[in-house]
Amino acid sequence: MSMRRAATLGPPEAGVATYNVVAAFPSPESARMAADALGRVPIPADRITLTPAEEGLAGQWPAPYGYEERREVSSSVATGAILGAFIGGVGALVLAGLIGGLVGADLSALVLLCIMLFGAVGVGAIGGFVGGSTLEQTASKGPSQTWPRVSVKCEGDAEASAAIRVLSESAPLELYRDEEQLV
Repeated sequence: MSMRRAATLGPPEAGVATYNVVAAFPSPESARMAADALGRVPIPADRITLTPAEEGLAGQWPAPYGYEERREVSSSVATGAILGAFIGGVGALVLAGLIGGLVGADLSALVLLCIMLFGAVGVGAIGGFVGGSTLEQTASKGPSQTWPRVSVKCEGDAEASAAIRVLSESAPLELYRDEEQLV
């Protein structure tokens, strides 16, 4: 995500260098607090621009599952659980028979059934978890999203340094001065 294009500046005024300082924040509230802090530096309010995200932060996180996706997840979890239960039950029964034969223990049918049930439930749960976690959830479809950002038109090194200090103390996700990314 490029914040370099966040604010376009005109030519510098009469020999005074003009700097573009831009910071992206995780929420509109944190961007507003950073803009308010810049006003206390003091930087005139007409040189501070607060740009909200296009549609909030929805594009940054996976979208909620739709009906078809929920059906796919349910099917995948059920398939994983059934396969895991079958493999776990048979595996536990075979392992109990082998260990019982090696030790010379006489295992009753009830004990073998309990061992098989324990293996089926344990491995079935693992199979269901693995079946459900292997699906990838798609991000929301729509226009690309940007984080809320604060842009500052600074006049001079001292003002740019003060703006960078204030914005960096406000925990931005990204911070740029001219074309250079600082955070």
